[in-house]
Amino acid sequence: MFRRIKILLIAFVLIVGGSACSAPDDGTSTAEALAKALASHTVGDLSFDKPATDVQKVLTELAKSIDPVWPTVAVSGVELSEDTARVSLNYTWTLPDTTKPWTYSTGADMKRDGKSWIITWSPEMVEPKLEAGERFKLSTTNGQRADILSAGGEAIVKDRPVHIVGINKDGLSGAEAEASAKALAGVLEIDAAVYVAKVKAYGPVAFVDAITLREEAFNALDQNKLKAVPGILVVRDTMPLAPTRTFASALLGSVHEATAEDIEKSAGKVIPGQIVGSGGLQAAFDAQLSGTPGITLSAVPAASATAAEGTATAGATDGPGALPADPNAPPKILFAVDPVDGKDLKTTLVPAMQSAAEQALESVKTPSSIVIMRPSTGAILASANGPDSNGYNTAFLGQYAPGSTFKMASSLGLIRMGMGPESIVSCTPEFTADGKKFFNAPGYAPDALGQVSLTTAIAHSCNTAFVSQFEKLSQGKLADAAGALGIGMENDLGLDAFMGVVPRDSKGTEHAASLIGQGKVQVSPLAMATMMSSMVKGTVVTPVLIDGHDGKSKSAEGAVLTAKEAGELRILMRAVVTEGYLSTLADLPGAEAIGKTGTAEFGTENPPRTHSWVIAAQGDIAVAVFVEDGDLGAITGGPLAKAALLAAK
Repeated sequence: MFRRIKILLIAFVLIVGGSACSAPDDGTSTAEALAKALASHTVGDLSFDKPATDVQKVLTELAKSIDPVWPTVAVSGVELSEDTARVSLNYTWTLPDTTKPWTYSTGADMKRDGKSWIITWSPEMVEPKLEAGERFKLSTTNGQRADILSAGGEAIVKDRPVHIVGINKDGLSGAEAEASAKALAGVLEIDAAVYVAKVKAYGPVAFVDAITLREEAFNALDQNKLKAVPGILVVRDTMPLAPTRTFASALLGSVHEATAEDIEKSAGKVIPGQIVGSGGLQAAFDAQLSGTPGITLSAVPAASATAAEGTATAGATDGPGALPADPNAPPKILFAVDPVDGKDLKTTLVPAMQSAAEQALESVKTPSSIVIMRPSTGAILASANGPDSNGYNTAFLGQYAPGSTFKMASSLGLIRMGMGPESIVSCTPEFTADGKKFFNAPGYAPDALGQVSLTTAIAHSCNTAFVSQFEKLSQGKLADAAGALGIGMENDLGLDAFMGVVPRDSKGTEHAASLIGQGKVQVSPLAMATMMSSMVKGTVVTPVLIDGHDGKSKSAEGAVLTAKEAGELRILMRAVVTEGYLSTLADLPGAEAIGKTGTAEFGTENPPRTHSWVIAAQGDIAVAVFVEDGDLGAITGGPLAKAALLAAK
């Protein structure tokens, strides 16, 4: 028992002795705790020469003035001198839209207090130039938004004059402002309830914009009615705009001042007042066009930070005895990065051709499009959508049966089986494939029936001649032929585009229908312009919209198109102009025109409604014309194709 007590006493003495002999904090632990406290802007249990609550208040206000940005802090050294210590601190800031962090070193002084340390509070331990009574302010400035250029390098989208029309609530009562909002909505023909709600939500002296109009649209308003609205205010400004409201709108997209939703979705990359892209190329290449914002981190009087950030208390100081910073003092710049202007985006579009194509479609009362391409380069010279496409990019995204224009892919499949332009096929009034009857189009020329050449079958678009080959030309070989002409290729244009699909597993009547561009064959007008371009060039053409943009294209499955095959296809399409349905192109001046018409049935009506198609080319110009609900291709699409080819001269 005595031995056990003795052992316990020895152990106790060792423990007490060890504690008594432990070295006091050399400042390192306190310095690390300080760095952690500054990085989290939370004082914790550290001791300062001022009340900890005062220090915490300053740190909190500093953090709020720049929330959510805040630096990391690390100790780089502690220099002891008797009962004092100097702590060296390294700061690293990751600021929005900057590629390199902002770094600097500063320090803090400490005094020993027995076995612990008291830290001398100073704003300089956060930033060397920061003074008592100052807070942070982060400002962002935008660079100049770049232009979208035409093929010739001229700006398509550039700053053009606009008028921002709205109500100035200053001097109006609530009832008067509401009445003015209703009156203005009537003049502008906008939703009155929506605008009234917007006016009510704004402050009592705010300008509440109703609409932004191009100069010509503003001038078309009834100016007397406009001026009669109490509180009316019209602000002149500029915005990046295309030549007209409808000009290539589905391709180009539009721009607008960033909304709260834009800012929230951007995770801080978009700031209030910034112009951002919406749809089309403006959205797809927004980062390139907008450039990189510049930022400025300043130290400002607390009252200024309050006005800017709505956080700190006006007139706040940094503890007892500290004088507030001069509220009229200019901002003290601590760190700045200049904005970088956006970079122009050069397209392949030719404005004169684009305008002509849009004008040709102005009176078409159904979704429609015209695509004009240059076969030698694949450049998309124009891509127009009719007014009834209602902003949808029918040219790129439409998915439709191509009808008889697809017979060119079927012809290539037959050529690869050994046929040629003079090969004989059977064109009968009707043909039954796997139990389903197929007929020629109404009004088919009787003198083009019977045993005719493949050239005649194409010139007059004989359905039965092609359907009769359904047991000879397999669906897989048909898909290969279509792929050789560009249908189904993968290619990043910079915008989403559907390049077509030809199923490989179609059988029976569905396979037979595929031979005349029905069944489950689907294409877009762009895909058909690509097909036409490939037959002109003699090899598959990859469409291009953005100069220098690598589309990382990948051809569809199947053997490549040869020059000989393309030559024979052009012979067939020349006959469509000289003896078939596209005689309207025969008198075009210049090189010989070639083409193919197409009519594709859709819907459940009897008789069925039809898509109208024409693909055509002259020289180094290829066009595809599509009208969703039209007549025969030659009737509806022929004149539009002619207008497009004339516009390209």
